[in-house]
Amino acid sequence: MASNNNWLTALVGLGSAALGAYSGYQAYKASSSQAAQAQANREAAAQQAALSRAQAQAQAQQMQAEAAQRASQFEASIELTRQQTAQAQQAAKMAQESAMKQIAQQKASSALAIQQQQLQSAIQQQMSATPVGQKVRRRVGTPAAMRTSLEIQSPLAGAGSGLGMSTTTGTGGLNV
Repeated sequence: MASNNNWLTALVGLGSAALGAYSGYQAYKASSSQAAQAQANREAAAQQAALSRAQAQAQAQQMQAEAAQRASQFEASIELTRQQTAQAQQAAKMAQESAMKQIAQQKASSALAIQQQQLQSAIQQQMSATPVGQKVRRRVGTPAAMRTSLEIQSPLAGAGSGLGMSTTTGTGGLNV
């Protein structure tokens, strides 16, 4: 029986050794699996970080492009506003100059109309006014002419020829 016992002891020892080896193998396998898992996790984390970094860079580039586009649109809008303002100023200046020309023409026209009206008024006043202190030429007869005229018109004119009165005197007068 001792040999059975030895066998049994040997078999238990061998089972124990096999169990120890198996357990070591399992531990090695687990640690190797954990190491592989850790390595895989590290690689996945590195890939995730690289992907996140790439996404962040893409977003930053997109934001920069959008900002550049907005700045360009803003500059174009400002330039358009400047042009419109310049055109509005030019139009206002032209309108002001035109208005000033029209005002000047209206002033000149009004001044001319007033001058013509004053001239017409002065002409009418002169035409309707009676001359004051102006000499008027009248036909005034001389005393000799008046006598002659009276002698001609007198009924005694024909009978007076023998009285020394002459009927053939010249009639006429002086202009004074």
